[in-house]
Amino acid sequence: MTPMPTQPPSGRGPGTGPVPGPRRRNPSRGLGFAALAAFAAVSPLCTDIYTPAMPDVMREFGTTPSAVQLTLTSFMIGLAVGHLLFGTLSDAMGRRRLLLIGGVVTVLASVACALAPSIEVFIAARAVQGFAGADGVVLGRAIIADATVEPRTGRLLGLLTVIVGIAPVAAPLLGAVLIQGAGWRGVFWTVAGVLALVTAVAAWRVPETLAPERRAGGGFRRIVAGIGTALSRPLYRGLLVTFIFSFGAFFAYISASSFILREQHGMGALGFGASFAACALAMTATSLFSSRAAGRIPYGRLIGIGLGGLAVAASVLFVASLISTPLWLFLPACALLTASMGLINPNLTALALGQVRDVAGTGSALLGTCQFGIAAAVAPLVGLAGEHSSVPFGVCVLVPGLGAGAVYLALARGRGERTTAVG
Repeated sequence: MTPMPTQPPSGRGPGTGPVPGPRRRNPSRGLGFAALAAFAAVSPLCTDIYTPAMPDVMREFGTTPSAVQLTLTSFMIGLAVGHLLFGTLSDAMGRRRLLLIGGVVTVLASVACALAPSIEVFIAARAVQGFAGADGVVLGRAIIADATVEPRTGRLLGLLTVIVGIAPVAAPLLGAVLIQGAGWRGVFWTVAGVLALVTAVAAWRVPETLAPERRAGGGFRRIVAGIGTALSRPLYRGLLVTFIFSFGAFFAYISASSFILREQHGMGALGFGASFAACALAMTATSLFSSRAAGRIPYGRLIGIGLGGLAVAASVLFVASLISTPLWLFLPACALLTASMGLINPNLTALALGQVRDVAGTGSALLGTCQFGIAAAVAPLVGLAGEHSSVPFGVCVLVPGLGAGAVYLALARGRGERTTAVG
């Protein structure tokens, strides 16, 4: 059995190579990369700019915390389905056309969220917003994998995570300001405007990166075959499971933090936005470090450090949930959790996609589908006991937080490697 690699393969796969097109526009540089980064930020933007408003939505529609958290669940279900569809279709149809279609539909869905007359319509509009927004997230990674080789691929994926990390730093504060000035509906008008601009820039600067001769034909049967190809590779499969668990713990924090801080501790929207932004800044810092370390520190070591931090943070948050989540324990543990994700996400993504370069769109799609599928499952669970108890949150962060480290350690040991990934 071959040892578990600490870096992805460096050779060009069938889907990689110089960017085609008469003007040689390079999507890994300049405005092209900026547009891809902005599309990748759709998920945290549409989630984190809205989280300060969740208690306000609950009061306006006269509903419950679990019902409001279903707006996160529907968004994540949409993201999961959209990831699988757009990623696999892009391996057969190319990247650019699908990227632009998804951008336009996301704008329209954001407008529908801003105009929603009821919680039911709001939940449905959020599902469409997540579905269409998935294409920018998954195709951005696939386009970078098409247009670059290692170690540049790892560096750009790390940088992408850094840029995406700026969204959750700024989004809650921006959301809090918008809520005070224009109400929670103003949040979604802002999202619609930003996405319209990003879609226009992408239409101008992002070329097609998957040449026709490199596309996978065969329709739906070929899509299923691509999924089978990716899942047939043991290392990709194990990294995928690790990715799922780690994001499940992270999204438990995303789902519960506004109710814990605003409803249990009486924080205002600006106070919550500031605390959320501080935690997001910790993730941005570690993502930046991860990007700069690409090619110098093995991916496995960075992932292991991140998973160790995640396990510690999850354990502390579980204990905190049993004693009414005191702020002196809750906030530092949340900062450690988010900082750990800055090491886990980009390196797991780069290492996993390195195993499936021949079906990069499908490989990226599976990562996103499973990632947001677990998020959709976690979101309503953290509110099962109402807004005044955080014990369900503690359980939802502990189980996947420890599970991620256990799976990754088993994967490393199963491949016969004495790795620094967990130590």
